[in-house]
Amino acid sequence: MKHTVLSLTISAIFSTVSFTAIASTSSAPQTETQAINVDEKRFNRRALEAGIWIMPQVMYERMAQVAFDTFGNEDKRNNTIYYYERPMTAEAAMVTGNNNSPYVHTYHNIADGPVVVEIPPATDSNAFFGTFLTSWHQPILDVGPGGEDKGNGGKYLIVPEGYEGNTDGYIVVEQPTDRGYISIRSLTETTSEKDMKGHSEYVQKMKIYPLNSEPTTEFVTLDNVQYDGHIKWDMSFWESANKAIQEERIKADEKAFYGMMKMIGFEKGKAFEPTTDQIIMLNAAIVELKDEMKHDFTYYAPRLWGEASQWTIPVNQEMMTTNATYVDANWNDYSGRGTTFTYYFAPPASLAESKSTTYIKGVLDSKGQPLSGDHDYKIHIRDSSEVPAERFYSFLTYSMETGAYLKGTGTEIGIASNQSDFQINPDGSVDIHWSANCTETMTNCMPLNAGEEWFSLFRMYGPSEQWYTFVPPSIERIN
Repeated sequence: MKHTVLSLTISAIFSTVSFTAIASTSSAPQTETQAINVDEKRFNRRALEAGIWIMPQVMYERMAQVAFDTFGNEDKRNNTIYYYERPMTAEAAMVTGNNNSPYVHTYHNIADGPVVVEIPPATDSNAFFGTFLTSWHQPILDVGPGGEDKGNGGKYLIVPEGYEGNTDGYIVVEQPTDRGYISIRSLTETTSEKDMKGHSEYVQKMKIYPLNSEPTTEFVTLDNVQYDGHIKWDMSFWESANKAIQEERIKADEKAFYGMMKMIGFEKGKAFEPTTDQIIMLNAAIVELKDEMKHDFTYYAPRLWGEASQWTIPVNQEMMTTNATYVDANWNDYSGRGTTFTYYFAPPASLAESKSTTYIKGVLDSKGQPLSGDHDYKIHIRDSSEVPAERFYSFLTYSMETGAYLKGTGTEIGIASNQSDFQINPDGSVDIHWSANCTETMTNCMPLNAGEEWFSLFRMYGPSEQWYTFVPPSIERIN
């Protein structure tokens, strides 16, 4: 075998380097303990950052897998529509959902080919406000009167990027991931028995099925069953992360993060088999992840009203400026994305222009302190008619631990201005209360769990021009 001068020179250099390194090691040996400490520190760093990065996938896995495990049909995911017959109750432990309109979901997979979704035309009584999303929760396009079909309904075809098949007659949904979902809010006039019956009949006009197959669709109802579709802060987090790595296609622009995942034991095509020591470190990383996500969720979103109010927009500004991709021309905000999709799912494609709902987040009291079930709280709105909501407004209460409704507090998970028992004071003002011990004197009171941190979302349906002048009063601690 011939050797060039260059190859011999390189060999000589590496021989020298290796000899020098050995000599250096001999003169200043690294103890076994020092080597272990370096490895552990590296593992812990990688685990924390990789956990933040993979968070959106873990959220998707929780939503989809819990639906499959609880209600079935994983093997028929491309032929199944999951839906609520009524607005969600406390059993629906999904993050930051609303209890004013029923949800409709699919959890499809196009790895084996395109999937068709048929959306019915809107009527005077029923319409959909929904979005096709990737498993990273990136919105692709909206459906319904505010979406691509403009309320006329239509056949949507979910295809991979670069698909060259016939798409005539379809609204094309180009999905860059194998797995995705549709999240729909079913809009009705009220939540009466009559309107909810009409909602169910309207949902069953939907269809989902693989292209070039029989257009059969199964409907699975989610009501009155405990559905823990939120992130669990235990080893199941990493099991969900591994399933995502194995089943989802690689994001070519984020391979550095896959490198981090590989360093802590997650690699496509290989079994996840952590050692006892690695399990201990992965569990420790989960504790840090939970604390960091709670901290960032508390402080990462800007206050719109400065010192005048502690209410913030729900998410950081990067989500708004990148339309939920969290990628701009210069950087990738994987940290903000991880925080957002710990506590939210399904941003609409029309995120910055949505005319259906506007909402803000209350996670600190008027003194800037976190909200706790150990105290009582109140908001005083001086004039209910000043709230910028043409349809109605609502407050919902959620756990900082899970992002879902508080468990064990009964049925009053929220209060809305269109409820028959919503109380307005004689002078037109409104008082909203929160307490672990609601009393008759606490009007519009939502129960808390003693010792549990919580937050609220203040939703305005049909936001009006008054939004630009309205200053929401901060949540005040009253004991």
